[in-house]
Amino acid sequence: MSEPSSATIPNTAARDSQQTRIANDQIYWPDRFQGQVFLVTGAAGGLGSNAADRLAREGAHVVCTDVTASGQGDGGSPADCVALDVTHRPDWDRIVKAVLDRYGRLDGALFAHGIQGPEVAVTEMPSDGWAKTLGVNLDGCLHGLASVLPVLTGRGYGRVAILSSISAREGNPYQAAYSASKAGLVALVKTAAKEVAPMGVTVNSIAPSMMKTRLLQDLSPERNAQLLAKVPMGRIGLPEEFSALAAWLLSQEASYMTGQTLDLSGGRNTA
Repeated sequence: MSEPSSATIPNTAARDSQQTRIANDQIYWPDRFQGQVFLVTGAAGGLGSNAADRLAREGAHVVCTDVTASGQGDGGSPADCVALDVTHRPDWDRIVKAVLDRYGRLDGALFAHGIQGPEVAVTEMPSDGWAKTLGVNLDGCLHGLASVLPVLTGRGYGRVAILSSISAREGNPYQAAYSASKAGLVALVKTAAKEVAPMGVTVNSIAPSMMKTRLLQDLSPERNAQLLAKVPMGRIGLPEEFSALAAWLLSQEASYMTGQTLDLSGGRNTA
């Protein structure tokens, strides 16, 4: 493995801000994933887009997927995603087969898809909104694991990382569907990890608090202010910070880490 190289990001007028410094100082390991193949969901934007880009920068072949197609899904570009309906198991099987046909291998997957769901009280939760949120956020990962894990266990090696949320730890008011779906992922990750641990495959999840993604736009200004007030660092997290943790979980270095949900919360207290 070569020495890390600093990401080249142009200077801007906001260079002195803490977030800009973090992005500018991001470190890449150019050949960490050389020759490896990863499947990334939710890669057209948000956290998945940045993570796919990082994996590609570090040498991986990245198959980008999202709910709508914009290309062949290769190369780690969010502008080149292949369509995947995560709620439809045959779609998963089709994508995994296509990956194996093209590359002959699959080394891991990052499930970074998700929707916010209705922002209402429990007593007002619409049944269709509840079902859709759990269908995408929780069922979508179950289908993904069912398709991906047999390939990885068959090879005797693999890494899976899944996007959960800090709301899985504490439950956010007026976000029952979202919180419940993400809490379910914590249990799903533990269960799957224990099942495949003897076969060289790890399964972990990441629980961010507020991150700089389009999902924040789905929340009211009041809800955003309430959530930010819980973060001791006093700022939202960056996609680059999520990508750094996701890349480590997908690397060979994370060989003794499985069944865990790692908080990425700026110190947010979940007690």
